[in-house]
Order: sequence, then C-alpha cells, then structure tokens
Amino acid sequence: MKLTCLSMGRGLYCPPCHMLELCGFRVLLECPLDLSALTVFAPVIPNSATDLIRAVPWYKTVKSLHLWDPSLIDFVLISTPYAMLGLPFLTRLRDFSGKIYATEAVVRIGCLMMEELVSMHAEYNQFYGPDERPGCPGWMEWEELEKLSLELRDIVMGKDGEELGSWMPLYSATDVKECMLKIHFLRYGEEACYNSTLILKSFSSGLEIGSSNWMINGPRRNFTYLSSSIFKSAHAMGFDYYSLRGNDLILFSDLSVEVMHDGPNDANGCKIYNETVVEDPLPYHISAVGANCASDQDLVKCLLENDEILEESDKIAFICSCVLDSLNEGGSVLIPIGRIGIVHFLLEKIWQYLELSNMMVPIFMISTISEEILASMNAMPEWLCEERQLKLFSGEPLFGHIELVKEKKLYLFPVLNSSKLSIYFK
Repeated sequence: MKLTCLSMGRGLYCPPCHMLELCGFRVLLECPLDLSALTVFAPVIPNSATDLIRAVPWYKTVKSLHLWDPSLIDFVLISTPYAMLGLPFLTRLRDFSGKIYATEAVVRIGCLMMEELVSMHAEYNQFYGPDERPGCPGWMEWEELEKLSLELRDIVMGKDGEELGSWMPLYSATDVKECMLKIHFLRYGEEACYNSTLILKSFSSGLEIGSSNWMINGPRRNFTYLSSSIFKSAHAMGFDYYSLRGNDLILFSDLSVEVMHDGPNDANGCKIYNETVVEDPLPYHISAVGANCASDQDLVKCLLENDEILEESDKIAFICSCVLDSLNEGGSVLIPIGRIGIVHFLLEKIWQYLELSNMMVPIFMISTISEEILASMNAMPEWLCEERQLKLFSGEPLFGHIELVKEKKLYLFPVLNSSKLSIYFK
C-alpha cells in the first residue's frame, strides 16, 4: 500500500485530498476546490478595490492533481458535498474512466452546490464579458502577478510558483450533468464491490447529512478512511463508532481531535502532536476516555456525553442572541449559507428566539437553489439524527422551515434583485 498526500486541505470547505494505491488499484480520496482562493478576485462592483484581480475568476483545484495521469485512477471516494466540487474538472478529461462513489445524500447536495456555483459565476461573465485571449488569462502573466501584494501572490502561486498550474476556468452546467451520470451513489448501509476485489461501504461521520467515512475491505487488509467527523449532531445521524472496529489501518487527516500528549507550540501558536499540527483541538483525550471504559458501549457513552457535543448548540444560541441584539437596535442581519444542515437548524432556532422576544421579523433566504436544498432534507430521513427520525414516525415535519414557509415567516428568493424581495423587505 502507498499513500500520497496531494493536499493538506484548508478546513471544512476544502478537505484534504490523497492518492491511495491499494491491492494494485489507485484510489483518489476526495476531489475538492479551494474556494477560499477566490478572495484574490474583486467583486463585481465598479469601484471595488484596485489591488485585487479584476477579471472573471478561475478556480483553484488540488495543486498536484493535474500532474497525475487520469487514466490510472481506478476510482474516487467522496465523503462530503464540499469534497466533490472539483469532480467535473476530472470527469471532463477524456482519459478518465474511473468510477466515483458517494452516498446518495452527498450527491444530491453536491450537485445543487455545483449548479449554484455555475449560476453565481455567470454574473462575473455578464460583468466582465468573455475572455478573448486564448490559453491563460491576462492576470496570469508575470508582469501582472508582480503587481499583486505578497499575500495575494502567495495565494495565487504558492511557494516557488508550484500552485499556478492548479487554476482552471470553471466548468459548465453541461459538465456538471455529465459528471453526475458518472457517479455511483450508495444508499444508507449499501455496499459496493469494485472489480470483484474490494468491498466499499460508507458509514455516517456525523458532520452533515449523508457525509460519511469509508471502509475498504480487501483480500488481505481492511482499511478505513476517516473524514472530518463529529460525535453527535443536532440534525445529522451521529458518528458511527462501530465502523472503526476490525480494521488493520485507519487513515485520518482531517480531525481536530486531541489524541496525543501536548507538545510544543509552533510559530503560529498551534500545539504539535507527533509532528502533526492540530488547530483548535477538542478539550479532551480520546485515549484517556478509552482507558477508563470497560467496554465499547461505555466508550461510545463517554464520547456522546462529553461537553463538546454541546458546542454546536452553544454556537447557534450565540448567533441567535446576536441576531436579537441587532434587531433591537433597528438593524438587519446577513448570514452566509454554510453547512446545509446547520442552516436548517439555525432557521428553527432563530425563529424560536424571535417568538420568545415577541419580534415578528421576516426571514429571507436568497439562493438559486433555496427551494431545492430545503426540499432535499426531507427526502433523506435515514441520514437524520434519532430525534429527527422520531418526528417522521409521529407525522411531524422533520425541519421547522416547512411551517415557516407555509405561515409566511420565511421567504425564499432565487436572486437578490427580485422585485418581490424588494417589496417584502420594505
């Protein structure tokens, strides 16, 4: 077995990417985009900052993926919707013929996110017009790159310019549709057999609806790829601890969990654990928890009862209190859309806080896929937490946004310049 780290990742929205050679097969783990790199481009505003790149954006892929022969990639494993945003760049290559595996929920949400990305990119094309230059755009010329600040130049080029080849023009809506046809999605608990040799199965990571860890059973070894995970969520099915049992090897590179004794601090003030930098470690030792537990059931109970599982709810409560403070001062609140499940949970909690404060303030959700993304959550109950599933059996709505839309407390609009939005907002 051989493992190559292609990208260490940049947090939740740009997970790490690896190339795994196992039993004679080459497996790509994740295929993300680094959307944080879009900060080098100026917004479509006439008087925006001049030190940013004023051009139709290109998009930054995994820095060394383009150096690999796509015909040698046998299959791809995707764990979250954010980890598949770079797939159309790979699937549109003629030499790529590998299979792609993801859960049904991840595919649905990821497809909507890619469609919205294409729609948002169209605004730049309308503003700047198509680039008439063949090949690389003008902002990639060395004379233009030298005009950038050191910070922006580092984002664009990386050290020694090795990341300049990672930039690509965005794929089209047709590329997205063709990409979706090449993905083999797995339903909850379903197994897939690759080439009569490897058995692939996904398990809930707890991070998001449909987000998963992967177990690969080979003829000689059992391998688990552990993606970004949380033990318990307020909306998604919790972390499947039992999926880690009976494995010869577990790969995890995207967990901010403190699993070793404290080491020295690096230059950025981060703790170092066996040469692995851990930003924001959770305030407990898994190894210590495991040592004090007599059985697997006790260990799971210890993990789920830890105070850390309250962090998600505490953050939501803090946001809601800030919302009330702003509204009491006569202001409005703008919240960017992040993790889809968290958005649903946030909508419920904000309205609960508003009702308790006797503030009947409307909520507007503005996105080209707002209706689709809200509707998709009700179509995947098997990936929801136990509390949400109980609502399904009792006939209650799985999420509060359904009632909010019916009662006209939540309004959905595809674009910001909608005439109806202006009327309601007044």
